[in-house]
Parts: sequence; structure tokens; C-alpha cells
Amino acid sequence: MTLRPYDQSAPQAQSEVYMSTHLVWFRSDLRTLDNPALYAAAAEGQVTALFLLTPEQWQQHGIAAKKISFLLRSVDNLSENLANLGIETRIVTGSCFNDAAENVVSVAQEIGASRVFWNNEIALDEQRRDTQVEKALTAKGIEVRRTEAATSLPVGAVRKPDGMPYSVFTPYKKRWISLSIDRGIQTLPVPDPQGPAVTAAVAPETINGISKMAGADDWPAGESSALTLLDKFLDAAVENYATHRDLPSLSGTSKLSPHLAAGTVSANQCLRKAYRRNQERLVGGNESIDTWISELIWREFYNHIMAENPRLAMGRAFKTETDALPWNRDSEQLELWQRGETGFPFVDAGMRQLNRTGWMHNRLRMVTAQFLAKHLFIDWRLGESYFMSQLVDGDFAANNGGWQWSASTGTDAVPYFRIFNPIRQAERFDPDGAFVRSMIPELAGANAKQTLEPWKFGGVGSYPKPMIDLSAARDKTLQVWKITKKNT
Repeated sequence: MTLRPYDQSAPQAQSEVYMSTHLVWFRSDLRTLDNPALYAAAAEGQVTALFLLTPEQWQQHGIAAKKISFLLRSVDNLSENLANLGIETRIVTGSCFNDAAENVVSVAQEIGASRVFWNNEIALDEQRRDTQVEKALTAKGIEVRRTEAATSLPVGAVRKPDGMPYSVFTPYKKRWISLSIDRGIQTLPVPDPQGPAVTAAVAPETINGISKMAGADDWPAGESSALTLLDKFLDAAVENYATHRDLPSLSGTSKLSPHLAAGTVSANQCLRKAYRRNQERLVGGNESIDTWISELIWREFYNHIMAENPRLAMGRAFKTETDALPWNRDSEQLELWQRGETGFPFVDAGMRQLNRTGWMHNRLRMVTAQFLAKHLFIDWRLGESYFMSQLVDGDFAANNGGWQWSASTGTDAVPYFRIFNPIRQAERFDPDGAFVRSMIPELAGANAKQTLEPWKFGGVGSYPKPMIDLSAARDKTLQVWKITKKNT
């Protein structure tokens, strides 16, 4: 299925004579390419950029330290790129979202802005913040211009024929592809320079004890790094993505998730380049590129589901009847899982990868999540929040969607009776034990069979014994589910 010819009729570039001053408030869109708010503001007047640091809010949301470091480095890269366009960036430190209205109004008034531009965000707290900021700006006679950039197709665009939102991925994907073929996938260029280069603003080196450079070697940040990574992936690794993406011992994924979460690259940029690489197709081309495009559509799906169902941002399940499940809240079991000391190597390797690097392979996200929510029957929300506290690519909608899928509480989720066996998963996706050995020092000298079930060989070194009997735990979980479903 091919797209119609690419429509390059983007908004006209700004004139050389600036008639007014505008403020662009950057949030999770830290890029100059394909940034609707920045492009629209620059087309109408002289631009100043703003980024608000809200460390107390990040703490309240449980944002990972590595993600905050990545964010700060990305802000520096954005500020540098804007400075080369003659655009000044103001980096203002507040505390939480409640300060946003005061800080945005203050900067807008200081520069004499007639309009403030921003790209909408999807999460509920962010929407509430934006409503407060818009109200405060309007009261001061300052116009607000909102644009869409969080997803390729805006919220509400992908609907059933009867106007209702989708809750199952496959028909959503078909409709999404149909709309994208009809509309075309467009990306906006960098705005023209508005004058000589200016001095770039710099984010603090530390914030609340978190170093800006933490994880810098593992996770190069900013728009420039994102574009390099995207091109590198599509030039080579994508060819084997369909098979290598499930093998954690290989570098078979794009590693673009931190950039998509921070907005240093847009969904449209990824899709547009993948489309071109895929013989100008969104589906029906190279199997691996088709698969990667499908994963990007999953991201769209979860963001649209979050926007359509605000209760998901308030700790509620998509399937509201599952809120009646009597979840286990054993803190000792939870901590063993968090530390990667369950006694099941594939689970523990995933958790140790998360704790060490701030990232976890997607196959292992499913395995570790199912182990917590199914075998231990611990409330999925505890796992969801722990992931967010560690992930450099923490994206609320995607993380929530993945956890609810694994726990069988979400939209289009795995059936409650489908429970991943971590031993069988390891046999399929780490058969020689290479990944387990790389993450668990106690098993570094183990052979392939020992990395699957070390307890069958009398144990290996100091590696712990299994914390549960898998079969008994599975039976117990299924029984609880059956009773709950019968009573609701």
C-alpha cells in the first residue's frame, strides 16, 4: 500500500520583516525539525524559546534520574540549535506544574510576546497544566496557539465508522494506515534563521543531585544524536529487525525510544524515513521494516487510548472490572523482583539490565511484567511505577499500555490465562545464555543449560534459588482470575 505523492505544501516560511514577538514553550518536543509550534511561530514573528525545569513535578511523577539527565542534555542540544537560528532560549527553574502559569506569563510579558505557541501533550496532568496556563495568558491579553506533535495522527483522528474510538489494535492499525495513505506523512523543515547566531542557554549541571552527564556515554542525547541513530538503524539494522528484535543478546532494535519520549525526533520523521526505505510502503514491503512501522503504530495506539480514557492516568485499569482483583502486595517479593533476585535468570537479567542501564529489551519487558503480575500476582501498578522510576525512555502511555497488556487489564490485552513461562521464553530468545551471562555476574561461567535452570544443577555460585514454584503460582493466579470474573 503506497502513500499518495508527498505533499510538501507546508506553511510558508516567515518573511524577513518581523511584525510581532512570540514565545514557543518547549516540553516533550525538543527538536527544531518537524516542530509545528516552532514553525508556526517563526512564520509569524520573532521567536523566543522557553523550557521549564520542574524537579518537584518529576519527583511526584517518579521520573527516572537517567531520563532527567537525558532531558537536560537534550535541552542543551535544542538551545544550541536554536541559537544558530538566532533564537534565544530561556531555561527557567520552577518546582512543579502549579508554577507553570506564573513562569510562562512572566517570560511572555518580559519579551513582549503577543502569542505563546506550544505542542499539546496527552497525559492528564499535562493537559490540566496547559488549561491553567492558557487561562492565565488569556487574562493578560496574550493569545495561545496550540498545535499537535505528540503523535503522527492527532488524537481523535482515528475512529470507527460510527465515530467511536478503537480499543483493539488490528482494526486501529488498518484504519491508521488508510488515513495515513490518504493524508500523506508530512514533516516540517527547520525554520529560517531569524538573525545572527546568539549565545546558547545551558541547563544546570545538576538538579536535585542528578548529574546532567549521568548516562551520557550510553545515551547520547538531543536532536542531532536522534537523527544519526535513526539513519544508522534504517541503513543497516532494520533489515533483520523482524527476527533480531526478540533476541536481547543482539543489538537488533533502534534504541530510539528515549528520543521519541523526549521528542528529539518525531513519530512522523521515523515513519517518513521508514516509508521511503520500505519501497514507499507503510505495509506490504520488507517484513522487517513493516514490523518496525507496526511498532510505531502501537505507540500511536497507546497514546490515543490514553487520551480517550483519562482514567488510565489515575491508576485505573482499562477493563474496569479488573480493578476488583485482590492483588498481592507482598513487599519482600516485590523487592526481589526489583533487584533481579527472583531465582529465574531470564527475569533477573532483564531487571538487572533495567537497573544498570535505564533501559530494558522489549521482549524482557513483557517477560518481567508477566512474572510480576501473573506468577507473583502483584499489582501491575507497582511494576508500572518501578519501570518509570528507572527507564531512560519512560513514556507514560506506552509504559501503561505495556503493563496493562501484560497484566490482562488493558485494551486488546493478552488473555488472563496466557502466562509467559520465563524458562520457555529463555529457551526461545536466549538459548545459549549469552544475555543472561552478560547481566548476571553469578552466572558468568554457567553453561547454556545452567543459565536456564541453575537449581537443577545444584545451584551456581551465589545465585539465588527460585522464589516460587512456577506451576503452583500459575494455578493460583488462574483460580483467582476465575473467581473474580465469576463475581463481577
